[in-house]
Amino acid sequence: MKRLFIIVPLFAVVALGTFFFFHQYVVTAQVAGQGLEVSPPSQEVIIDPGTTKTIKAKLTNKSDSTLPIEVRIEDFTAKGNEGQIELTTTSDYSVSSWTDLSTNSFTLAPGEAREVTATITAPSDAAGSRFGSFVFAIKADDQPGAASISQQIASLFLVKISGPVDEKLNIISFSAPMFSEFSPVTFAINFGNEGNVYSKARGLVNVTDTFGNKVADVVVDETNIFPGAERIVNATLDNQFLIGKYTATALIYYGEDNTNLTATTTFFVFPLRIAAVVIAVLFVLYFLRKRLKKAGKALFG
Repeated sequence: MKRLFIIVPLFAVVALGTFFFFHQYVVTAQVAGQGLEVSPPSQEVIIDPGTTKTIKAKLTNKSDSTLPIEVRIEDFTAKGNEGQIELTTTSDYSVSSWTDLSTNSFTLAPGEAREVTATITAPSDAAGSRFGSFVFAIKADDQPGAASISQQIASLFLVKISGPVDEKLNIISFSAPMFSEFSPVTFAINFGNEGNVYSKARGLVNVTDTFGNKVADVVVDETNIFPGAERIVNATLDNQFLIGKYTATALIYYGEDNTNLTATTTFFVFPLRIAAVVIAVLFVLYFLRKRLKKAGKALFG
């Protein structure tokens, strides 16, 4: 019996360490359904100065009620540095004054879809980028005291005007958590756009260990960065057993000429809980080494 009291706690400690090592958390998210659905959620348009181009957006009624719809064109701009946008009437990149709609209101039966056309006419001296959106809204009832518009949804369009442009993207900062116990490790690349057109950034984060051996290449998904704005883009190193000091190098490309940007950061990973369990096991084994030796002789002769 005494031998069991010695051996069982050892197995328990080892099992606890194994649990911490292999346990993973799965996060799921559910998105609530909406009464309106728009497509495409965004689109890109290239237009020559002094010419006209048409674009379309489709609205679908996913509810079980007939809906009165209003539609308008609004400008939008970047907000914050995490990819948010906001509708505005004071943008330096306004396109609403160039744009005419095929209709301003209509009715949608349940399950019905309606396509709306916008005609964009660029001035002859236009240059750079402009940003606008179809904004679809459910009209308020005409009765006195009725509630205001209850829901609206937008389809964005990014306009790039042909001709000479000033495309200038830079990396303001590149960082990772200084210390992590386990993966995943998330890298944050903060871009700034000092040009007059939106730029698409894409590339890789190359991760190497203390000895310069490559651990992984993490893809940086292609992302639009608006002129005059900042944007933080994340890339995550996952499913790797890491221990020690690592170096991460961002290799970024943007623009039609594939202009390159680079930045480097370091980070440290060490599994503290696993180390604590291992040390505890070794301490118990050392403390009980004489008893374990006697127990082994008794069991196995």
